[in-house]
Amino acid sequence: MFTIPFSGSIPIYILLGLLMGSLALLVVFICRRGYRLICRVRGKPAARVGIVDSTFRLLLILLLISSTTGALMLLAFVQSYTAFTRRDRVAGVYCTLVPGAKEEMALKLVTDDSPTGGHLRQFRLFGQQWAIEGHILKWEDWLNFIGLHTMYKLTRVRGRYARAEDEAVRPASAFSLISDQEDPKWRWLYEYGELLPFVDAVYGNTVFNFPSSTRNFEIFVTTSGFMAKEGKGE
Repeated sequence: MFTIPFSGSIPIYILLGLLMGSLALLVVFICRRGYRLICRVRGKPAARVGIVDSTFRLLLILLLISSTTGALMLLAFVQSYTAFTRRDRVAGVYCTLVPGAKEEMALKLVTDDSPTGGHLRQFRLFGQQWAIEGHILKWEDWLNFIGLHTMYKLTRVRGRYARAEDEAVRPASAFSLISDQEDPKWRWLYEYGELLPFVDAVYGNTVFNFPSSTRNFEIFVTTSGFMAKEGKGE
């Protein structure tokens, strides 16, 4: 499948507001010049406007510009907040310790393969933690802003030990979630992806946690990679 920092975003909003305000003033100027030109062509003098009427029109124009600028700034803020805090659920994880076994887990993984249903797979893992791995392609931030979200692919489920030295001496368990584990397309993206226009980074990402008989987890893809969050129930 293919937290907004305010300090970095406020100047963008100011620039956008100034730009729209300048455009509004330009439109007003062009309309006035057009009106005078039409009167000149027709041989009629342009109507004179009193001081009160001129002041009222100026205030009305300023109010229109301010309202338009404020609305655009608000829309830009909402769009940027939505884009950079977006997270899409990709899987659910239900993992418990196997009764009577030491450092052994039973894991159920439900991947969200379609909006109408998921794909359930079950695994027996060794270790103290479960881990989900996958590929991530991160777009440049401005593409996230306009709505293009992170590309990802879940690739592997494995058991994980809390101590690094245990990984080499204790039973290992790893299961592929894809048929082509040496996918040439992703291999090419790892090699050359960052040279492509609009691509910020291509990398592997892993999330892991401890098994629990009372908690389940949801896996999300965000603008920076995978995240695991405690679910609300099965």
